[in-house]
Amino acid sequence: MIDTLTLKETFENNGFSANQASTLSHAMNELSKDKDNLATKEELHQVRNELKNDIKEIREELKNNIKEVREEIKDVRSEIKDLRTQMTNLWDCLKDLRKEMIKDMENLENRLIHKLTYRTMISQLSIGAILVTLMIYFHQR
Repeated sequence: MIDTLTLKETFENNGFSANQASTLSHAMNELSKDKDNLATKEELHQVRNELKNDIKEIREELKNNIKEVREEIKDVRSEIKDLRTQMTNLWDCLKDLRKEMIKDMENLENRLIHKLTYRTMISQLSIGAILVTLMIYFHQR
């Protein structure tokens, strides 16, 4: 048990008001009654060392996690770069395909025009031959 009167006087002599010194000395007396709640220096050092070890383990774990995340980011960046290259290649292929389609369409148009012109000429010649035949036929009669 603590001598609260002596403790109160000590607090008052060190600048505490009478009310503060009284409250603090009574609180310390109450705490000292249940010694199970008090820790020794050795226990405090042990807890401190445990906390230091826990912090060290957490830091190591965080370092490892950060390293893994950085590696994953590096992999993702590499994948993005590959995808960009593939997209560029696809875009170039589409451009080439478009050029080929334009050429094919021009060739098709030229072939159609040629066939139509050829057929038109044949039709005109056929009509001309029929007319000449009719003229000869009617001229002989």
